[in-house]
Amino acid sequence: MSEVWDVYTIDRKKTGKTCIRGEQKNLGDDEFHLWVMVWIKNPVTGKYLVSQRTADKDTDPLKWETVAGHSILGDTSVDAALREVYEEVGITLMAEDAKILATKVALTYDGVRHNWIRDSFYFETTEEPDLKKATTKEVIQTKWLTFPEIREMYERGDCCMNMGDLYGFEANPVPADRYKDIIGRVVKGRIDRPMGSFHPRHPSLYYPVNYGYVTGVIGGDGSEQDIYLLGEKAPVNEYTGVVIAVYHRYDDNETKWIVVPSDETGKIREDVKIPDNDEIYAEIAFQEQFFSGVLVR
Repeated sequence: MSEVWDVYTIDRKKTGKTCIRGEQKNLGDDEFHLWVMVWIKNPVTGKYLVSQRTADKDTDPLKWETVAGHSILGDTSVDAALREVYEEVGITLMAEDAKILATKVALTYDGVRHNWIRDSFYFETTEEPDLKKATTKEVIQTKWLTFPEIREMYERGDCCMNMGDLYGFEANPVPADRYKDIIGRVVKGRIDRPMGSFHPRHPSLYYPVNYGYVTGVIGGDGSEQDIYLLGEKAPVNEYTGVVIAVYHRYDDNETKWIVVPSDETGKIREDVKIPDNDEIYAEIAFQEQFFSGVLVR
């Protein structure tokens, strides 16, 4: 029987529609399916669990991967992560132990539509995989490997392409207090790519939100710190605002600060609604779809 998936808007609201596995190419411009990757680490050995796909898989037969799969009808992404781990490798994990490594919204790349939202989870356990308990028989064998060993396998071409994301975050979640001195800071700067404009060197990249920088603060790339200014309904040239979150890119030396308009004291303007995580991911997906990262608040 084919899997049935919920269909979501870009900000992860269910549309009430469903999609059958294999028919996702028929999704509309604002219709997305949800899938998960699950990184499992043994905290004693420091090794990560990988598994080899069966020979009868339609894609990437006999390749190695981390646990991954789609959220089926009624699942949350955490539900999907726990279910996929048990189905594929016979390990029972607990929802309260889940940590988000990254959330990614993929729109298009090189002219190809993707229309998916992916959550990458991190768990620690000393429980050994048991393929006799696994219910889907998708896995031939499993291994616990170090990060360099996984990288070597990937570079040999022995792994699924999605394993390449491990290059960025090395399966370690960003500490919750990493940006505690930034979040809540009042900042000022200029908007050099206002809402409705296009990237000066990549004319296909359209800016649906105001994008600019913090005056006098240098970011990881040696230039002034980039920000997304959310909450404005029209293009602006400069701003005063408060940092409500940081988007931490794993595969780049830059972070992006998420700012909303405020007064000099940090009081957020009364006409501005503070976006939740899903709304922020949706608003910055036009650019962040090309990177792996996580929102820290």
